[in-house]
Amino acid sequence: MSSVLEIADFAAPYSGNFIASLRALAEGLRARGVGTVFLFPARAKTREWAKALSDAYTVLFLPERGSTAIFLRRICRRFDVCCVHTHFIDKSVYIPLRLACVGIPHVFHAHSLPKFREDDALLPLRRRLLHAREILCVSAPVAEAYRRRGYRGCTVVPNGVDFARLRSGDALPVRHPFILCFGYDFPIKGIDTVLTAFERYDRAHIYTLGICTADHYAQAERALRRRFGEVPAWVRLLPGREDVGAYYASADVFLSASRQEGMPYAVLEAAYCGLPLVLSDIAPHTSLDLPGAQLFSVEDAEALFRAVLTVKADARSEARRNSVQQRFSLEKWTLDVLPRLLPDEERIV
Repeated sequence: MSSVLEIADFAAPYSGNFIASLRALAEGLRARGVGTVFLFPARAKTREWAKALSDAYTVLFLPERGSTAIFLRRICRRFDVCCVHTHFIDKSVYIPLRLACVGIPHVFHAHSLPKFREDDALLPLRRRLLHAREILCVSAPVAEAYRRRGYRGCTVVPNGVDFARLRSGDALPVRHPFILCFGYDFPIKGIDTVLTAFERYDRAHIYTLGICTADHYAQAERALRRRFGEVPAWVRLLPGREDVGAYYASADVFLSASRQEGMPYAVLEAAYCGLPLVLSDIAPHTSLDLPGAQLFSVEDAEALFRAVLTVKADARSEARRNSVQQRFSLEKWTLDVLPRLLPDEERIV
C-alpha cells in the first residue's frame, strides 16, 4: 500500500486543531486505500497527542543526529511514499527533502504569510529549495503573498475547524464582562493595541481582559511586566489547554486586533461558539464574511474600544455559527485536500 508522508515541525503541548485536521485527513486517505506516515521533531516524542496518534498510525520522529536525507530516503522506500505533505518546515528540511524524495511529489502547506520579503535576493534559491508541486494556502492573502514572491501552484484551501473540541469544558470563574483574545506575540496579534485601549479608555477597569498565550505564557508575562511593571489586575493570562471550549464558554466578547493573520482559527472558533466578534479590519478577517462582526481600523485603540462597547449578542450569532459550520468543517477541508495528495490516477474529480 502506498503512503502519504506528513512532515510537520510541530511539538506543541496540546494537539489542537492541527492534529485533529491531520487525523481526519489520514482517515480519508485510509478509506481510499492509502496509508499515512507522520514525521515530527524529536521533541514531540513525549507529547500525549503523539502517543495517541501512534495507536492508529505510524508515527516517527526526525533523528537528532545523523543524516536527515538518508532517514527520509529509508522512510520513502519502506512505506512506498507517493506524496510528501509538509507543514511549518524550514531550510533544515528543504535540502534533505530534495535529496531524499527525488521524483516524489511535494505538497507544501502554507499556514501563514511568508517571513521573507518580496525583494529578498535569495528568492530564486528559496523557490528551488522548496520544490513543491503545489502550495496549499490557508487564505487568499497568504496565496497572494506567495504569488508575489514568484511561487507557482498556489491553491487556496481554508482550514477546517474541529468543532468537537469546542464542545468540551465548563466556563471558568472569571470577572465579567470578560473579553477574550489570543496571542503571545503582542505586535503581530495587536495585543499592544488592545492593552492601550483598555488602559486608556476603561480607567475604572470594568472589563477583564483574558489573553490566551498557548504554550508561551512566560513570554507574554514578560511583555506585560516590561510595560506595566507587573501583570495588571484587569488582565488575566490564560495558558493553553486541550479543552479550549472552556475559554469561549467564559467570554462575553471575542476580540482579535491582529495586524496580520494566515487563517484566524480562533475567530472561527469564537463565531462557532456564538460569541460577539470585534475584529481588526484586515483581509484575513473580512474575507471570512461573518455576519454581525464589528470591525475597527488596525492600531486604532479608540475605535477598538468603541467597537467593544457597541458589540452585543444578537440573532446573528446563530447565523455566524451556521456560516462557520457549513464552510469550515473538517469534513470539507479533508475533501479539499485529499485530491492534492493522491496519486494522479487516484485523484478525485
